[in-house]
Amino acid sequence: MKLNSTRVLALVIILTLMTITSNVLAKDGAWTIGPRMLPPSVDVSDEFREILLNTPTPNTEAAKSNIPETTEQWEAMISAADEQTAAAARKMAKALSVKVKHDTISGVNIYRVTPPKIAPEHKNHLFFHVHGGAYILNGGEAGTFEAVLIASHLKIPVISIDYRMPPKHPAPAAMEDVLAVWKVLLNERSAALIAMGGTSGGAGLTMSSVQRFQELGLALPQALLLGTPGADAAKVGDTRYINEGIDTGLVMWDGVIEEAMKMYATNYDLTDPYVSPVYGNFEGFPPSYLISGTRDLMLSDTVRVHRKLRRAGVDADLHVYEGQSHADYLKFMNVPESSEHFAELNAFLLKHLSKPLATTSALQNEVLKNIAVPESAAY
Repeated sequence: MKLNSTRVLALVIILTLMTITSNVLAKDGAWTIGPRMLPPSVDVSDEFREILLNTPTPNTEAAKSNIPETTEQWEAMISAADEQTAAAARKMAKALSVKVKHDTISGVNIYRVTPPKIAPEHKNHLFFHVHGGAYILNGGEAGTFEAVLIASHLKIPVISIDYRMPPKHPAPAAMEDVLAVWKVLLNERSAALIAMGGTSGGAGLTMSSVQRFQELGLALPQALLLGTPGADAAKVGDTRYINEGIDTGLVMWDGVIEEAMKMYATNYDLTDPYVSPVYGNFEGFPPSYLISGTRDLMLSDTVRVHRKLRRAGVDADLHVYEGQSHADYLKFMNVPESSEHFAELNAFLLKHLSKPLATTSALQNEVLKNIAVPESAAY
């Protein structure tokens, strides 16, 4: 079939425009990606697949709207969210027979979270928990949600810190609280018996705090949990773009999350390690366990931190679960993937935490009491 001159001219114009557009985009380095279809994930548990099948497509427009404009509006939004999470945390603690008791350490609010039975292998161990929530959410009992799960799954005592947060207390208030509590914990037990960490902003604050510990010459925790860590306060990293509108939890960076980061970093540039620890020093970091998912908006944060750790020679395990959005291992606690995560975490901590010393004699034979050790015994 022959093309008439008009069609030929039109085709030439279209191809020329495509070439020009392509060259412009190439210069910018940005790609424009059109609408996509995402089928349910494969190689996931039946229970998690059922959740995916019944989860509607995330609403990006809703995620961008209703951003608080005043301090009062922020506080109202935060209070409403924390109230619901605290109720869930209390209900879960009761169901799991985990005791949660409020206390203070060096003037900082903390919660002592204790399982009904401590595992013998965790005798004298402690998990220092730093809650997540974009540095603005999960104050008070709401922050114990993950701590209750850690205490119950690992059968380890937990101290969960209720650090100060924006809008009234931007950085470095949270880090100062972590530091104050850490100094007291070091007076109570060896750092070799303490693991530290949390999820999202809690993992980010953990990394910033450990970098601060190093600056001050303090002993470091023996191992870290860096759950889908908030490593960068700016919109940086592939998956903050690729997984936009896919992550069922965070949905997208633009909106509340972006504004929360700006509030937290009020006194610092967004690339300052105190608010974006990925730009800090990872030399000498404790062994670290990292977890994320293929649909997690912050998968790139997790990958970037893992590479930083490995390049610094740190023992770091990276676990990425198919189909999981941000912190799904906490939200869907009854699926096999969640149990698998806590089992992996426990194995990692037991590999690195110092073994507890026996406090009683291993030999209880009464006859031994009557045997004197001669001076000739060269031991």
